Amino acid sequence: AVVSTQSTGILLQFFRDLYRFTKCSNEQRGFMFRTRKSTLIKKLLSLQESSAKNTYDPTSQGLAKVFLKDIGEVEVLQLLLTVLKEGALGTTCIVVNSQDKHLTACKLWRWPLYRTMPTLKRVPICNDRCEDSECLNPYHYFLTMSHSPSKTIRLDTSPVSLPITRDLSDSGICIDMCSDTFNTEDGDNNGTWCNVAYWEHNQRIGALHCVNDPIVAIANNISHSGLDLAKIANDDVSRDEVTARVRKHIGSGILVSLEEDGIWLYNRSEISIFVQSPTMSTGDKTRPQVHKVLPGYALNSYHFAHHSTVSRTARTIRLSFEKGWGPGYRRQYFTDAPC
Repeated sequence: AVVSTQSTGILLQFFRDLYRFTKCSNEQRGFMFRTRKSTLIKKLLSLQESSAKNTYDPTSQGLAKVFLKDIGEVEVLQLLLTVLKEGALGTTCIVVNSQDKHLTACKLWRWPLYRTMPTLKRVPICNDRCEDSECLNPYHYFLTMSHSPSKTIRLDTSPVSLPITRDLSDSGICIDMCSDTFNTEDGDNNGTWCNVAYWEHNQRIGALHCVNDPIVAIANNISHSGLDLAKIANDDVSRDEVTARVRKHIGSGILVSLEEDGIWLYNRSEISIFVQSPTMSTGDKTRPQVHKVLPGYALNSYHFAHHSTVSRTARTIRLSFEKGWGPGYRRQYFTDAPC
């Protein structure tokens, strides 16, 4: 609520200044432009310093000043609103005529720990596709699992990739593929390509969510189409303290994206997710692996290259929020995960 109030206040002030700008002389306009942009830059610099916390590098302030002075006032305003909202769903693209500035934006306002930014993957909701421009929205980019200090563990249980229609045998999010072929062109899949179900421990919550679009959001308080966990929450469900706490931290949740090489998961929440998929297992296929995906990371959770080797009854991606399971964890089974 505080972030929303800040964002609204900044927008209102911007339009007030814009109105006054139209009434001023050319000399006054130049002064107002410099003053207004300087105010926005100061706000972004303070956010950049606070986001780095104990890892703050004073030299980054100089980099940030040069970066912000090199882009327009409108782009600075858009960046400020995006950072305040922490990349909430619906934040727009910030397009500039450049090819490398997005790496600087990501380093300053999203991953200050990196001295040199690794290769980033742009989320499909980003609309900038021009060769001579780029999007500066740092929340439109994700690190991939090849750069993640993720932990891989094995399950000691029998295969758990079963159809999600079974009774009381799951927990967390289950994504069940219901197509033998996938068409990623123009978002046309000739109907439902997957079904999504939400569970808490071994209790199914809400109805099955059928997905036709190539991208679906699974999060709390979604303002557009997707699986809104806040809306399907059943007040009659008796939740334990851990489940209630985890749900509060899901926030912007995840994006499930149907792409050319597979089904990608983008972790937009403030907590880690744990993912199990039949195409990510190595060696013994009867002992599927669980992968930890940190906030800000993306994972190809279902490789189409291995799709033909997976039986129809095993085409399920399973994930839980914050709590892992299996050897090395207190929770040994998937149904022990809160959600």
